[in-house]
Amino acid sequence: MLIEITRQFAAKRKTTLTGIAIASALAVFPAAANQLPPFPDHLNPIHFQTKIMLGDLRAYLKGIDYGSKGDNAWEQPSAQDLATFKSAFQALMDGNTSAASNLVSPLDYDVIEYHDSVTGKLFYVLQEKYPLSDSRSNGGGTYVYDPSGVSAVLQAPHPRHDLFTATQSIDDFFYTSSKYLMLAGTHRNSNTTLSQCTNGNYKESDVAHQTSSYFQSVHESIDEFATPNTVFIQYHGFGSTTLKKLQKQCGTTSSKMLNISEGVRYATSDNSTSFMHALRRQVESENLIEACIYGNDTTSLGGTWNVQGRFTNHSSNACHTNASSSQKRFVHLEQSYSVRKYNRDDMSRYLKNAMDEYFTTHCDNCM
Repeated sequence: MLIEITRQFAAKRKTTLTGIAIASALAVFPAAANQLPPFPDHLNPIHFQTKIMLGDLRAYLKGIDYGSKGDNAWEQPSAQDLATFKSAFQALMDGNTSAASNLVSPLDYDVIEYHDSVTGKLFYVLQEKYPLSDSRSNGGGTYVYDPSGVSAVLQAPHPRHDLFTATQSIDDFFYTSSKYLMLAGTHRNSNTTLSQCTNGNYKESDVAHQTSSYFQSVHESIDEFATPNTVFIQYHGFGSTTLKKLQKQCGTTSSKMLNISEGVRYATSDNSTSFMHALRRQVESENLIEACIYGNDTTSLGGTWNVQGRFTNHSSNACHTNASSSQKRFVHLEQSYSVRKYNRDDMSRYLKNAMDEYFTTHCDNCM
């Protein structure tokens, strides 16, 4: 069951949502239903142009359409729109949903107060007003915030191209109770025009190689606002040709393989307390998947051109310049097809255990 209400006005006093539903709701109910179920008290305050939705958030997110290669569904935002979107997400993290709504509404985005019927938790979702199939959409992506979550950011920049990474990131978001989920809005090769970043080797719609995107704006907003030990986990996938290359570099024949990086090529100690090595240790504990570390075991596919990693690693210019050192907070997680298809549940468990290990020793306020 999904229930949706659009708050189109502001009110300082509390108003019963059943009354709002009668007056101005857009709702979808089972055939037998004749009234709204009771809403939690914390959903009563009214915010300008803020939607309320009740239902299964996981299923809702898995229903997002990311389009296809060559559909030209992604539009580059203006510099002003990027700054506005960044400010809106900062307002959302600061608890000011009214300000966030007012900022993103002209950008054809909604702030949604989503009450999840499965977990009973309240989430905030920034999502375009129009689906990707609508010409008014710009393919800007969907962003979820759980105020009660642990200080981790799960990112899927290639939700359509890197198979299963959208589903994986969504499932892991709920399994690990992470604070943030970032889903790009289109296929990475939606557009044919090349990005001006990373030497023009990627399409402009590839948000992992595009600083002029809402995806990057949200990343920067979180990076600057969140606790210093917040970690970013970005999901990627590689195919059979790259698998053979990485197998040779890492000295393995396993088809179940990870290439884990911090976006900077340098040698690291296996005893490191970094999140990257916490994840490696968890993966290796069951001997199901081969976990290789870029800079130690491999020399390819390290995410050094990834603009989110560059920003978090303090590159002087995330669009054009590699970071020279790692802040140990960004993890570029490359996975073979076999892992993405058959071992997602195992990866969820490893990720949660790595978070438990890392946050217990690194952050008093992250759990």
